[in-house]
Amino acid sequence: MVTRAPSERFRYTVDGSNRLVLLPADGALRPRRVLDGRFAVKPGNRLVYHVDAQQVRNESVPHAIALDGSWALTREHELALTLHESARPRQTLFLKGALTAADAHGLAFTLDQAQGADGRASQRLSFSGRWQADRRNRLTFLAARADGSDDRLTLQGGWEVGRRHELLYRYRRSSTSQRSIQEHALTFDGSWDVTRANRLAYRLAGSRELLEFAASLRSPSLIAREGRLVYDVGIGVSRGQRRQRVSLTGAWKIGKDLSASFEVPYAGGRIEAIRFEGSYAMTSRDRVAVALRDSRRQPLGLTVIFTRDLLPDAKLFLRLQQDGKETAVLGGVQVRF
Repeated sequence: MVTRAPSERFRYTVDGSNRLVLLPADGALRPRRVLDGRFAVKPGNRLVYHVDAQQVRNESVPHAIALDGSWALTREHELALTLHESARPRQTLFLKGALTAADAHGLAFTLDQAQGADGRASQRLSFSGRWQADRRNRLTFLAARADGSDDRLTLQGGWEVGRRHELLYRYRRSSTSQRSIQEHALTFDGSWDVTRANRLAYRLAGSRELLEFAASLRSPSLIAREGRLVYDVGIGVSRGQRRQRVSLTGAWKIGKDLSASFEVPYAGGRIEAIRFEGSYAMTSRDRVAVALRDSRRQPLGLTVIFTRDLLPDAKLFLRLQQDGKETAVLGGVQVRF
């Protein structure tokens, strides 16, 4: 049975070992009570504190206390829960720990745990929801509530791209249990995409939704042989803005259907292709320029230059050469520049 915390009798806080503490309300003469137990996140991302059975028997406290509130993430990467039903001023509980895992539909937070004689294992809180990029290009987790609304947990530092093109979020924090500065990293499995001009997107594995970032091309013209696609992204952080370069390394290709693609390698040998439509034109005897377009056939402001040896079909190259420098092909339809 879960009991709603009696706000008219107690106030609440969390101690350094992430135990729930009952404080006397204003004017009450009762001592503070530290409750041994464990936190858990229930459906709708509701927080419940399960009190140890022995303390329930000895002190006549509830088996479980429901703590309804709104979630947020502090700049120090602590979880903050502002209680909905509490005395004024509103009470906010701060849970100390580390962000330890993320996927398309969830976020995990492991609480700091004092290692006492009871040998309690660390507590892991798992939240359900979805990820998005906010207007400052920050990674934001929308924790789904039972009423259909969302609580926003924003990662307020900058993100980066790992060695295998994975999206990474790194941060440092002080560990109260180990008395040291620790570095943590969240890895987001997925693949990159280009959705429209001045936008770069990351598709999380297991989801159709995209993290879409406002971005600018490093150069409007690329040589296919160099095998690169480079964007600059501005990320809003607590002390201003951080410029992040996203440099993808892979292979530019032209398909037999005249589509263009950029194949990017990821961890485990996985290769994912970013696909484009394109307008083709000869620029010299041994080069073809491809002006890339998105899936809606809107210009991306990027041209890729292919040399003759990179084209899969020599006959196609010769035909384009014979047709003349002013003829282009867009998905099989001839277009004049």
